Amino acid sequence: MDLAKFKVFLDLTETKNYSKTAERLYTTQGNISKQIIALEKELDTSLFIRSHRQIELTEEAKLILPYAKTIVSQQQTLLQTLQDYQQKKAATLRILTIPTMANYWAFNQVTIFMKQHPEFDIQLKEGEGNELIPFLDTGENHLIFLRTFQKEKQHFDTLFTEKDHFVAVLSKKHPLARYSELDLAQLQQEKFLMLSKETKTYQPVIELCRQVGFTPNISFETSRIELLLSMVASELGITIVMEKTIDNRWKNDLAIIPITPNKTSYLAFVRSKEKGNLVADTFWQFLQDRLSHSDLE
Repeated sequence: MDLAKFKVFLDLTETKNYSKTAERLYTTQGNISKQIIALEKELDTSLFIRSHRQIELTEEAKLILPYAKTIVSQQQTLLQTLQDYQQKKAATLRILTIPTMANYWAFNQVTIFMKQHPEFDIQLKEGEGNELIPFLDTGENHLIFLRTFQKEKQHFDTLFTEKDHFVAVLSKKHPLARYSELDLAQLQQEKFLMLSKETKTYQPVIELCRQVGFTPNISFETSRIELLLSMVASELGITIVMEKTIDNRWKNDLAIIPITPNKTSYLAFVRSKEKGNLVADTFWQFLQDRLSHSDLE
């Protein structure tokens, strides 16, 4: 059933004049008459008693009137609800990110963008490194901020933001804490405290240790870097993590020492090559502009 006919019917019940209704609905009197005749055929009833200059509602029309109002009102509510939802969806940016995002240049850019665009809703959700990419295909996230050890671009759009390197983290009381650089082989007798296997850094640390001839003695694993650093400060072992993941407040309490061999990781925003929503596209352009004026390493 065409709701446009109900709208014509409702207007005509108010004006009781074909010419006035045609004028109000920006159409012709003949079209109004056709719409009413078509509606009468659909309902199999007469709706108006016609006279030369005035029309009156039939009893059937009076019966139909409240239902017609409800149908048209519900359609308008439906369309408004859908429009509001689509506008909100277009103004929402969902970013799935590694837990240490706050330590990187990328987080500063998110906060700057939020201040510049208070009309947008920015939602951040944490996930572990090896688990992030599949969530891009679900459509639940517009962007992903991740760590990768491969700079070759995949089948996603990628914006590389900065680099990071491994460091050894030791208690200030550790005998090796006075060194300005460590060969990994010097740590082969140590108890290793590790970020868990779900992170992007676990396997590269294992590979670096094996590269110099030993498999690390791992006594503890966690996904929480703050817990890891607290345990190191308590002299429960040593750890190897990415340098920029360490908050500045730890630098006075721990020995943070470059290591060789090492491996470079790259931080990047990633998105599907399919067109995003308004806010995702706006943020992507914002990042491109900011990166073009930065000298990040």
